[in-house]
Amino acid sequence: MAGVAAPGTGRRLAAFVLFAGAGVAAAGSLPGDPAFGLKRAIEDVRVALTLDDIDKLKALAELTDKRLDELQRVADRSDKAPTASEEYAQAVARFRAAVDALRQAAPADKREAADQVADTAREKHEAVLLDLKDRVPENARESLDRAIEEERKPKKDKDTDKGQDEKRATPPPTRTREPGQNPTPRPTEQRRETERRETPRPTATPRASD
Repeated sequence: MAGVAAPGTGRRLAAFVLFAGAGVAAAGSLPGDPAFGLKRAIEDVRVALTLDDIDKLKALAELTDKRLDELQRVADRSDKAPTASEEYAQAVARFRAAVDALRQAAPADKREAADQVADTAREKHEAVLLDLKDRVPENARESLDRAIEEERKPKKDKDTDKGQDEKRATPPPTRTREPGQNPTPRPTEQRRETERRETPRPTATPRASD
């Protein structure tokens, strides 16, 4: 019959509207808020649905921007700043891991694009981070310092890793003995030889005459 919805359609529509409304409410949440977990889940889905490697990297860079903005908003609050600082540190670590993975596996053009995204993000964050270090409470500085160190770490690529692996695998050079050259005695052998030379030999006792 025309105009009659299929069974269950109303429930699915209501669930969709509820989820969409919750997503809108969660969008303005801050680290430590009850709705922040839903906000993170929605962000993760969007990143997972991004197929292009560089676009995915840009999406992760945008998430670090969001976490840093949230940290700025709560930097003076001792109840939220530590959580926001940790969220930012985790976002930076996730972003840098994606940059390094792309540099090791992707062709040269994508490695260059990844470098550009990483450099832009670092330059954008540096000035803000220096200001935040003086604003956040003591219990939020450890995570912030970790994030700063992560952003400043040198980028990894497959050529660097290969060179380091070859350096670790190459044994140190050994000295070869030239023909006719006597081997240098070991300290223990030298000591035994010296003791043998310095130890007096027992003298023979004269036999009594018959």
